[in-house]
Amino acid sequence: MENTQVKKLTLGGLMIALVFVTTFSIKIPIPFTQGYIHAGDSMIFIAAILLGWKYGAIAGGVGSALADILGGYANWALPTLIIKTIMGALVGWIAKDAKENESSKNKVILSIVMAIVWFGFSNILRMTVSNSIAANSTRLIGEVEGVATINDLLMLSEKLQNQLLWASILIPLIIILLSIYLSRFNKKVFTVNQLLGMLIAGLWMVSGYYVAAGIMYGNFIVPIFSIPWNIVQFVMGLVIAYFVILTLLKTPIIRYLQKE
Repeated sequence: MENTQVKKLTLGGLMIALVFVTTFSIKIPIPFTQGYIHAGDSMIFIAAILLGWKYGAIAGGVGSALADILGGYANWALPTLIIKTIMGALVGWIAKDAKENESSKNKVILSIVMAIVWFGFSNILRMTVSNSIAANSTRLIGEVEGVATINDLLMLSEKLQNQLLWASILIPLIIILLSIYLSRFNKKVFTVNQLLGMLIAGLWMVSGYYVAAGIMYGNFIVPIFSIPWNIVQFVMGLVIAYFVILTLLKTPIIRYLQKE
């Protein structure tokens, strides 16, 4: 048992480094909030699923916060530490209850339910965005980068709502297709529970950064425009994580991690 813990601690340190590298090395700036998107979420998902919620939390929080500090985003380090720690913990905690003998039919049904929930969430978000922008149109002109007239604001609002519309369609489609594809694999480390965990953790991340940006900048309207970008980030991380785990299933690393 002690040897297993040493192995996990070593791999936990490696995952902190991988979260840091994938967050620090590839950064795409997000307009309006001075934040950025990256591929680090994929490593958080992988750490939580393979090593458990504690390691996912530590790797996510520490690795991501270090990337902010050393990458010129030190003002985001504390929010990132909190948000990513909880994010990693959520994935690992939900994934730990995976049932090895869960039927393919149940997996697909669960995925369809998740897809419907996401579709509803996205459309409620679209309506909220539309109402918020309409109610604060005068205030937003001049506060939002690149918006100088009401026409600029309307164009930006339409673009944002189109992005959320695509998210409401494509993400459920990705969830269902992944579930159907992955239902062929009946392995403990590869179940729909992890898909559910990553979806919930992603929603937490999107919500957490929205609230953090609102508090930091004293404005809960402008950070709305960063929501589609953060959705793209966690979905990209979800897809990358699943294909990496699928590859790892063909190697001795899974038995190495599961050995007590």
